[in-house]
Amino acid sequence: MIRLRLPEIPALVRRGSLSLLARSCPDVEACLRGGTLVLEQAGIETARLDAECLLAAVLGCPRWRLGLEPHRRLLPEEFGRTLRLLQRREQREPLAYILGTREFWSLPLAVSPGVLVPRPETETLVEATLAAWEEMRATSREPCAPPFGSNTRSPELDAARHAPCGGNRGAGPTIVELCTGSGAVAVALATELPAARILAADVSWRALRVARANAERHGVADRITFRRGDLFRAVDGRLPDNRADLVVANPPYIPTGDLVTLMPEVQWEPRVALDGGADGLRVAREIIEASPARLRPGGFLLLEIGAEQAEAVQGLVAAAGRWEPARVRCDLAGRPRVVATRRRGM
Repeated sequence: MIRLRLPEIPALVRRGSLSLLARSCPDVEACLRGGTLVLEQAGIETARLDAECLLAAVLGCPRWRLGLEPHRRLLPEEFGRTLRLLQRREQREPLAYILGTREFWSLPLAVSPGVLVPRPETETLVEATLAAWEEMRATSREPCAPPFGSNTRSPELDAARHAPCGGNRGAGPTIVELCTGSGAVAVALATELPAARILAADVSWRALRVARANAERHGVADRITFRRGDLFRAVDGRLPDNRADLVVANPPYIPTGDLVTLMPEVQWEPRVALDGGADGLRVAREIIEASPARLRPGGFLLLEIGAEQAEAVQGLVAAAGRWEPARVRCDLAGRPRVVATRRRGM
C-alpha cells in the first residue's frame, strides 16, 4: 500500500481532493502532524489542539485516546471527513461551529452558525450572579456570602445556593436574562439554582432554538421560559413590574468601528450579538435605564462588559440615579468583566 506523506496532506486540504483516498490513508499521528501544519500555516495558534479535536470528532473518541493509538490507519471515509473539517477550520470557521458544541460551566452546549459562541470569560457572569443572590439572601439571614469580587467557591456556598431566601421557604430567585444567545448563562444558573425561575430573551429565533435545545439537554427546560424580543420588550406581560430579583445580560459591547479588527473567527459570528454601537455601550445603556422598573428594591443588575469599559459603565450606573455604586468583578485573567449594582430602595 502506498503511504500518504506528510507534505501531501496540506495540498489535499487546499485542493479539496480525495483522489488518493482509495490507495492510501495516513495513520492517526501522521494525520495530526499534517493537520497541524495546515492550521499553523493559516495562522491558528491552537493548531495542534484543533487538529486533535477535529480528528477525535471524526473517530468518535475522546481526544486523549488519540495518543493511545498513534499508528491506527484511518479508513478512507474517516480521512475524507477529516480533510473536509480541516478545510473549514483553515478558512477560520470557529471550531465550535464545526464541532457543533462548546463546553461552558462544565456543561456541553450545542452551538451553530448564527449563534454567539460561549466564551470562558462569560463564566464570570455566572459566578457574579450566584454571588449576588447570596448577598441578597444575606440581607435576610446571617451573612453567608463572600465579598462580591471574590472568586472563591466552597461546599458551604454551594449548599447555600440551594437554600430558600429569608422566610420564603422553598423560594428561589426570579431571574431575567437578556441576550441569552445559546442559553449558556441561563442553563448554568438553572443547574446551580434548582428553585430559580428564569425568563431568557433574545431577538434571534435561531438562537432561541439552540437555547431551548440546551435547556432540554440538561433537564432544566421546565424552569426556563424563552421569549423572543428586544430586551425587556420580550418579557412584557410575562413578569409584573418590580418582581425580578436579578437581571443578567451579556449584551453586545464591541464598538462598531472595532468589529473589522477582530479575529477572523469572530467575523463568522452574528453581528447583532457583537455590535454595541459607536461606543460599545448602546445596549448596556438601555438596560441600565430600563432595569429599575423590573427589579424589586435591592435586586441586582449584572452586565458583562469589555475589558476597557468598567469606568464608563460605572458612570452610566451613577448617572441613572437609581442604583447603588457599581462594583466590578474580574475574570480569571484579571480583566474587568462584570459590573454589578443593586437597585436602591431596600
